[in-house]
Amino acid sequence: MRASEAIRLAISNQPQGAVFCGTDFLSVGTRSAVDQALFRLMKAGTIVRVARGLYAVAGQRVDAQTVASALARRTGERLGLAPVEVPGDVLVVPTSGLSRTFRAAGHVMQFRRMSQRKVQLAASPKGRVLLALWTRGMKDLTTFEIQRATGDWLEGEIDRYAALIPAWLRTTIQRVNAPRKSVKIGLSGAYDWSNPNIKDDVLIGKVLEKHKLEDVTRLCLYYGVSKVKRVFKRRTFEPMTTASLTRMLNNISKGLRASPGQAYA
Repeated sequence: MRASEAIRLAISNQPQGAVFCGTDFLSVGTRSAVDQALFRLMKAGTIVRVARGLYAVAGQRVDAQTVASALARRTGERLGLAPVEVPGDVLVVPTSGLSRTFRAAGHVMQFRRMSQRKVQLAASPKGRVLLALWTRGMKDLTTFEIQRATGDWLEGEIDRYAALIPAWLRTTIQRVNAPRKSVKIGLSGAYDWSNPNIKDDVLIGKVLEKHKLEDVTRLCLYYGVSKVKRVFKRRTFEPMTTASLTRMLNNISKGLRASPGQAYA
């Protein structure tokens, strides 16, 4: 089979929206023969050039990521994922190769040279999220941005990227997304809803103000009766609340003493 016929057959078997280059067909002919065959196919309107050295079947929609992947095959560079395509936007593609800008698939594509760690991050959707947060920087990054970007991630998922992101970013994400103390302790209400980093003594004081037996008991189990009593003595409550808490804490203390294995300290 002649090189031109083999190339035509190979192109017809390409998936919808595929992008290819001359080096993809070197197994069927010399570089000169492949280039001539592609030129004839383009002149006949069978294929179109989507970027320098890159082609696609005429009439098929080609996306920017496919163009980027084809370019990576041709040059051997490592690329991250192109961002979601928005009309009129410049698509920044992280690369281990040279920085350059060109137009392809109806977009201006800016290949931006980045460190190996950043290119690896940009190779997955969640990695791109982390790269965007990293790019914002420690000084400008807000808690709201972190929660919006990573709040629905599974616990410990950030650990998969620990070797690729700076320590400050990993620590900040873990702190922002850490379960609230009220959840960890098992309290019936979100006493810390307005302050996820509430101090222990402040949280204990808020729970004592409500003086619900189940929540005070969980405080004593989590922090120890002695600590809860110390906060109780430092705070001022209504006389009836004070009397109720005094009885409550005494009864909890007795119950914990009588239950082997329960913390009392």
